[in-house]
Amino acid sequence: MKCKYMDEKCYEFHERDTVEKCFLCQENSSKLFIVRQIESMKMVHMCGECMVNNSSDYLLDNTRPWEGEKGRSE
Repeated sequence: MKCKYMDEKCYEFHERDTVEKCFLCQENSSKLFIVRQIESMKMVHMCGECMVNNSSDYLLDNTRPWEGEKGRSE
């Protein structure tokens, strides 16, 4: 599926990131967050514990707009 936003390059994943493991501890967690590594400005998957313990080096990144009509439920 092609990304319809013009900022795909801003959402590149780190070369060492894997979808099923935490970027830092390499543990397979049932719940991984996607955060931005400040040093590389690339996205990585991270478990909650590592995210809290390393919060000064990583950012939650929710900068894309929501799609659809605001305030309407179907």
